[in-house]
Parts: sequence; C-alpha cells; structure tokens
Amino acid sequence: MNISRPLIATSLSNRHLRRLSSAVDDRRSEVALLSDNGLTAAYQTLLQQHQAKSDSFRFTDQTLTHSTALAVEALRRKTGLLAYDVQIQAGLTMARGAIAEMQTGEGKTLSSMFPIVAFALVGSGVHVATVNSYLAQRDSDFLKPSLNLLGLTVGVSNSGDPVEQKRDAYAADVTFATGYEFGFDFLRDQIAMRSRASSGLGVELRRRLFGESETRARPMQRGFAAAIVDEVDSVFIDEASTPLVLSSGSLGRDVDDSVYFTAKSAAAQLRDGIDFQLNSQAKSVRLTEGGNATIHSVDTLNSAQSRNLLRPWRQYIESALRAKHLMVRDVHYVVNQDSNPTVIEIVDEFTGRIFSDRKWRDGLHQAVEAKEGVAITEERQTIAKISRQRYFQRYEVLSGMTGTAEGHQSEFRSCYRTPVVMIPRRKKLLRQQLPTRYFGNESDKTKAVVAAAITSHQSSQPVLICTRTIRQSKILAALLRADEKLGQAATINVLNGVQDEDEAALVAQAGVAGTITVATNMAGRGTDIKPDSIALAAGGLHVIGFEHSESQRIDRQLIGRSARQGDPGSFQFFASADDQLIRQRDAALAEHITRIAPADGTINKKLDHRIVRLQNAAEADAYKIRRGVMREELWLDKIKKVAG
Repeated sequence: MNISRPLIATSLSNRHLRRLSSAVDDRRSEVALLSDNGLTAAYQTLLQQHQAKSDSFRFTDQTLTHSTALAVEALRRKTGLLAYDVQIQAGLTMARGAIAEMQTGEGKTLSSMFPIVAFALVGSGVHVATVNSYLAQRDSDFLKPSLNLLGLTVGVSNSGDPVEQKRDAYAADVTFATGYEFGFDFLRDQIAMRSRASSGLGVELRRRLFGESETRARPMQRGFAAAIVDEVDSVFIDEASTPLVLSSGSLGRDVDDSVYFTAKSAAAQLRDGIDFQLNSQAKSVRLTEGGNATIHSVDTLNSAQSRNLLRPWRQYIESALRAKHLMVRDVHYVVNQDSNPTVIEIVDEFTGRIFSDRKWRDGLHQAVEAKEGVAITEERQTIAKISRQRYFQRYEVLSGMTGTAEGHQSEFRSCYRTPVVMIPRRKKLLRQQLPTRYFGNESDKTKAVVAAAITSHQSSQPVLICTRTIRQSKILAALLRADEKLGQAATINVLNGVQDEDEAALVAQAGVAGTITVATNMAGRGTDIKPDSIALAAGGLHVIGFEHSESQRIDRQLIGRSARQGDPGSFQFFASADDQLIRQRDAALAEHITRIAPADGTINKKLDHRIVRLQNAAEADAYKIRRGVMREELWLDKIKKVAG
C-alpha cells in the first residue's frame, strides 16, 4: 500500500515544536499591535511572498511561525480564545503534513485553524474533512469569521447541494465537508467528465432535453492540493474497510417485488449447518451443495419472476438468509415508521449513527425490506466507486488530528504518508480507572450497569453510558426511567440517531450533575462534555462502557469523554459472555466466563488480558480487509489499463 506522494513532514520532535510555538508567541506580540485591516494586509503580503517564491507546501520555519501568529491573533479577536501552546504545537504538526494525536478535550477545532491558514498560502484550495455534516457546518461557522479577517473565503459542500453551489464552495480558499462527501463529489466529477468526453448527437440532445448547460460538465472540485482530516482515525481506519460507492437510477430491468418475498419464504425452509453455513464474524452466508440442490428442486418462482432475475436465484436466497440470521433490527438497521412509506435505514456499526441516504448492495437491502414486510425499493446501479485510501492519496499534502492514532502509526505512514506526532497534555490527567466487571449473561450485566449508574447519580456524578447498539440503549434507558430510586430527580437522555444541533446540545448537557445519558458509542463525537461545578466536586463525568469494542482505539475514545483538560473523571467497562467480541471470537472464553461469573459479576485480570488479545486479533483482521479493498482497486486499475 505504499504510495509515491512525498513525505513532507520534517523536524517534528517535541523540542522543535516547542521552539516553534515559542517563536509564534513572540511573533504574535508584534501582530497584536496591528489593526484589523493591518492584520489582513499582513497575511495577504505573506501569501503573495510565498507564492512568488514557491508553490510548495514545504514552508520555512519563519513563514510557518508568521502565518500561525496571524492565525492565533485572528482567532483571539473573533472568538475571544487565545490558543494554548499544545494547540499551537498540534497545528504546526499538521502544517508539516503529519497527524497530531491530541488528547481528547484539548481543542482540536482551534488547532485546525493553523494548518488551514498555512496551506492557504499556496492558493490551491484547502479541504477540511469532518466525520459528519453537523461538524462540517459547525467548524465552518466557528472558524469563518477568523479566516475572513485574514482575507480567506470559506465554503461548505453539503449532500444534496446543487452543482453550482458546490462549485462555488470548492472555489473558496477553504472548503469544509464530510470525508465521504469530498469523495462522492470527486466521483460525481468523474461521471460529469466522462459525459463531457462523450460526443455526438445523443449528448447534445440530452443537454437540450434536460436543460443542462455546457458548463454543467465542469468539475466541482478544482484539484487536490491540501486536506486536513478531523478524527482521522475514523476516516482512515474505521470507514476505510468499504469503498465509496456512487449509485444512480435503476438496474434497467423491471423486477417483480414478489421475488424478494419468495426468497424469504424459501430461505425460511433451509436448515442451519445442513443447507447453509453462517459466518457471523464475516457476516456471510454460503449455501451448501445440498442447500443449492434444495432451492432448485422445486419450482418456487413463476415464469415472470424467473425471466427478470437480476442475479442467480442462489444469491437471492443467500441475501434472504443474511437478512434473517445476521442482520438485526436496532443493531444493523432501524425501521423508520415516521417516514412515508416506512423505510429501512442503515446503522453505522462503529458509531451507532443512522445513514438514511445509504443502501446495502446486491439485493441485501431489499432482502431486509422483505424480512420486515415494508415496501421494496428499487435496486440501484453502481456507476462509480473509489476506496477512501485511493481518494485521500490524491492530495499533495495530507494531515489530520485525533485523540487515538496510537497503534496505527505504520498504516498511516505507509498508506497515507502521514507520520504521527504525540502532542503532550496541557494539564495532568486525573481520570480514575475502575476494573472491568464480568458477567455470565447480558441480563445480569444490564442490571449491574443500571445499579452502577444509580450509585454514581446519587453521589451527584453525571453518567454517560456508551452502548454498541441502538437496541441496548433503548433497553437501558427504559430500565433507568422505570427505576423508583431515580424517580423524577434524574434527567435521562438517549442519543442514538442522526447527529444534529439537538443531539450536540444533549451531549454537552451530559456533564450536568443529575444527568444520565445513554448513547451509542460515538454519538456526539466532536462535542465537548463540560462537567458543571457540582459534577466536578463529585468526581466529574463517569463513563460506563456497556461492552468492549473490537478495537482498543474505540474503547480509548469512549474513555476519553471524561477527565478532559485536567478535570476529574472516571470510567468502567462491563462485559458478559454473550458480548459480540467474546461470542464471535472465543467460544471457549464465553463458556469460561459463564461458569465462573456470579450474578453480581467478577473482576479478573486474566480475563482483561484475554480481551486485549481478542481486540488485537480483530484489529489485525480489519487491517487485512482494508488492504484487500486497496488491492482490489489496484487490480481493477491494471485491468482497465490493459483493456484500454
């Protein structure tokens, strides 16, 4: 997965960063004397000087400290916030084309201002990628006044925006969007350019029929100069296991919706282990020879259905089996009954977030619709796709920030040419770690989690319970609301849906004494939880992990919600024999925990070590999948070149 883009990060020792940060502070005392117009003029002069000398992102220390000092002062004037030295060091790290591992709660949004202002000196456009559209708009709104003060323009590319509006956003000096929207806009440009390359009467006729101007085919994006990726581990690691796929229109054939219901009925007659084999870990199903013979031994399809199949009948059955045995409601998807008609919406397995605009491919989405008895939607045609790895490799300079890059340094460096630099904490960590408690089953664990939350609540500690699935969050919230010990004294909030301003407000409220928040793992990621004075006196935010993730990195993200910026806080994980990590990866361990764990749980350091080994194995498997996505794309590129 090595790439040819040069590694521009140099001189990134902590000593050098401290020296640069000190130089920035000295320079800011000079620029602080400038008027607002003087500040704008100073940055524009620096921009012209850099462009006259070079079009490179390899900045001298003098240029970098000067641009950063101007950015620090612009932020102070427009937000009232004066950047800390660690925020400046993180910004300088990113401006050198590296990933800054900045501890949670240290103010990454403020730090992003500094590489933005540095990269903008080249004049080729800066892309700032976030993990969701709310954060893209929020960060744009927060930084825009400061960027405008320096004479820089700002745009946002949102899903569903008209082409001309997106083109204007990309024409700005700085463009904010989600990582996947940048990728989809690239794919849309590729489709538009193919259309532009086509010639003949048909293209001209289509333009006239649909009222398309000749400029419509012009690309929205103007190039791939510089990108800054927030929560870079989520974009480069979690989301990189699946490519970005752009779908449009239909598959061009009329399909009888009853085919999917027929497949559902046929699949219900098949026997696990005899007619088909399940692989829960890989989320796959394979018909045995006997099962394949069974589904073809009787005429389950009428002639009309048979004529219009989009794929072999066997694949319809396997999709129906996946829907029945592997796709779980309120875990992998939700049934949105508020929509008209009722629809199936995908749940992201890493965040618990709902993606209302995405569908599974190859008939799986329609199989789930048949399973739930909702209207069957049309299968869509894949018209373009690209892996996240290949997309982000297109940038001349790439940088990012996260609180959890450790453990993936070699992959970041080999695949993206982005070394990782650890930024020190501004204040001493005061987080208290409580030992993991193990239970024989989820029922016992759930009762213990509710009891632990009530205990913390009674001592005035706010509680954040992080679950893997929406289903778990609903069960826990119902039990908490029904508990007589809490009564009306507790505010119980549930976060397990689409990120928006309301959710961000609820996440921020999670630090208020008397509040118990139940959230899917990464709901509200990017929004700071600030405990109030009563909560701080009681020990700060207490985080409860309902089960271990398959990645230690995601566990660290959950832990990092508490004890930020030197505040007190605590966390504890609960585990049971039927947790997904244990059940799918070590049946013997699941049996062992069931035998030894009493109803009120047990603490066992040997079990802790085994959990870590399971997580290491899961992360290794996920890495192989990401490499596979990359290899497949490289292979397809070679095939296309050979085919001409």
